[in-house]
Amino acid sequence: MASKKAAVAGLVLGGALALFAAQDAERPKSLVRMDLLVFGSGEIAPPVRDIFRPKTAAVPAAVRRAGGPAVAGPEVPRPEVPPAFALRISYIGSIKSGGRTIALVLRNGQTVSVGEGDEIAPGYKVVGVTADAIVVQGPNSERKTFPRQGERP
Repeated sequence: MASKKAAVAGLVLGGALALFAAQDAERPKSLVRMDLLVFGSGEIAPPVRDIFRPKTAAVPAAVRRAGGPAVAGPEVPRPEVPPAFALRISYIGSIKSGGRTIALVLRNGQTVSVGEGDEIAPGYKVVGVTADAIVVQGPNSERKTFPRQGERP
């Protein structure tokens, strides 16, 4: 009789453990891995820069005092920087027609034919066309040479 009671108690205990394991398996795992969190009373180092502002060399980063709010450094006026040469083209070849060399250029997926003195885009003028390269002058009078793309004969 005692062995029957022990066997029944073992089955009940085994069933309870199985039920507990099944409930634990159904519970969704947490997205936060608590074992990787570090709890302590250590000081957090001040941030190197504000990650929500663009990185510039002319403007100093905010200075953080211990126990106080962040205070911005002195304002430094930014010099007017002209826009960079922003034209993106590919020179794919040229055609000679009537004593004039016409350049074939890929711009925004479209093939455009331009000659010397023509505008590719507002502010960007073709100043030279050869069989090997095209020279474009930007809005700030800066010039950029685009070599011919693809195989050379």
